[in-house]
Amino acid sequence: MGDTAGVKTHPDDPHAVSAAAEHTARVTAALRASVVPLIEALAGDPPRPSRLMRVAGLDKSIASRFAQAARAGSDAEFLHILPSPAGLRMLAERAASASTARPLDLALLGRVEAAIDDFQSLIDTLPGGRQALDAQIGEQSNTVRQKREHMARQAAFKAQSFLFGHYCETLTTALFVLPSATLGKIDLLEVHRRIGLRRVSPSAAVPVLSVRASAGPVPDDDAAMASIEGDATAHEPADFLIAEASSTPLPRLHVEREGQQATFILPGDASATPARLTTAFRILRADSLQQHEAYNVLRSYLLHLPCETLVRDIYIAHGLWPDAYPQVGFYLPSPLGLSSPPIVPGRPHYSELQLSARVEQLPPGRRAFELAGVPDQREAIEAVLVRAGADPERFRGWRCEMPYPLPLVEMRIAFQFAAAA
Repeated sequence: MGDTAGVKTHPDDPHAVSAAAEHTARVTAALRASVVPLIEALAGDPPRPSRLMRVAGLDKSIASRFAQAARAGSDAEFLHILPSPAGLRMLAERAASASTARPLDLALLGRVEAAIDDFQSLIDTLPGGRQALDAQIGEQSNTVRQKREHMARQAAFKAQSFLFGHYCETLTTALFVLPSATLGKIDLLEVHRRIGLRRVSPSAAVPVLSVRASAGPVPDDDAAMASIEGDATAHEPADFLIAEASSTPLPRLHVEREGQQATFILPGDASATPARLTTAFRILRADSLQQHEAYNVLRSYLLHLPCETLVRDIYIAHGLWPDAYPQVGFYLPSPLGLSSPPIVPGRPHYSELQLSARVEQLPPGRRAFELAGVPDQREAIEAVLVRAGADPERFRGWRCEMPYPLPLVEMRIAFQFAAAA
């Protein structure tokens, strides 16, 4: 047995947290100092998985992990890649009986066994076991965190696709900010595309879009959802479906109405699921033209469709908000009646999720609308802009692309204004 005792921590005790970090560092150092030389003795330097498979009789998956761990650039990455104590014990047992070019140091095997015992003890002290340890490692290493996050989101996608009964290969949203016909206001124009829409369960109903039609005249200063041509009384699927950017024939959508709210649904029947489905709408007088705060949450999305890739593009008309730059944040949905928390970098909120997302500048002009893997994306966006009376050449844009986004989580798009900061 090793000489490192288990350390239980309380999250509010900084001394306990520090002791736990030191304990983890000692265990990691002992593992790396003993296990890596053992791997190299069995599989060469640099270690090759094929040789480890042949000499130690390990399967390809665990042999590859041992080889990757031996080549890890940091202690955090090494501990993240390293197999479980059970896998380590298998390596030690196979090494004791393996036929190698030179005799194995029995003292090295003893140090390996002691390090494995300490590793098991470390995992046993954590309420979440190995998963909790990987989460702690992720806070120290951005590379490890990104790998763990990708694995978690991919697993969530598989589970949610099964539970929801449907999914989409690629979901894209193009959000355009443009001047409103109402003085002092801006309009929003949105284009939503579902590429590779699939049903896991043939009877699953798929919600496509919810709209809120105005029952009568809308006051001049109130925001209103409208067709892309600006009709605030539009409330039928045909008013929002973009036929030229969807599969033909257009699907029959069922409409469920609750007061002024209408939800368009692909019914759960034997009808064909369209491979491409494009909808678009306009929000009239969505916000003020003049911005006086440093940050403004302009749009919030609650994803209802599991997808392999989510692409959200944001475009601002030339001459509008010249000092604006988009920010994104992910939050648990706000309770009814409560306002959404602001997106302010460096100011954490209890409802914020630690999801990674990058916002990248798009090239100028129509090239900004192009999307790898979706050959008709540019044509679809241009068709909507022309119908809306907007010049496709006069926008600057950004893109946020995410693999396996989490449904039922609010993604809030805000703008940071340099002049007001």
